[in-house]
Amino acid sequence: MNVLEMTDIEVYKLGIKELTEKIGPLYTEQFLKQCKPREYDYTAERHKLQGNTPDIPTMVKQIQQASAAQEKEEHIKNERISAWRAGRLELTGIEIYELALKILADRLDAYGLATFIMYHFKQSSSNKHINLFQQSLREDNADATHTEQESKVEPQD
Repeated sequence: MNVLEMTDIEVYKLGIKELTEKIGPLYTEQFLKQCKPREYDYTAERHKLQGNTPDIPTMVKQIQQASAAQEKEEHIKNERISAWRAGRLELTGIEIYELALKILADRLDAYGLATFIMYHFKQSSSNKHINLFQQSLREDNADATHTEQESKVEPQD
């Protein structure tokens, strides 16, 4: 399925379906509640960061330290996700958020992820995302029930 040829609602429903399959309905709903636009002044933050620009050798050292810390953090994240999949622990809110974004990016690519997020933001302003999420769950359950009933039907001679 090519997300470039899909409507916004089709991309959104596909994203919901993928999240529900990979992390379950509870974590999907938690992700959707967390995923909303925030009031934040990015320009002020950028100016603050640019005001303390270090020299090149210091920047190189900071980049190397950040890279090592990121590798260590990724290793810990992967261990925690493996433990969650094995049923040994629950994920934190930020872990759910990061895992859900990764699932969406892997399945929908960059364009689809942006479409999903923008559509979700539009829907969240009117709380429609909850209705779409619940509707998607009902559709998935109906499809599963229909498939299950078809497999139980015995052919008649």
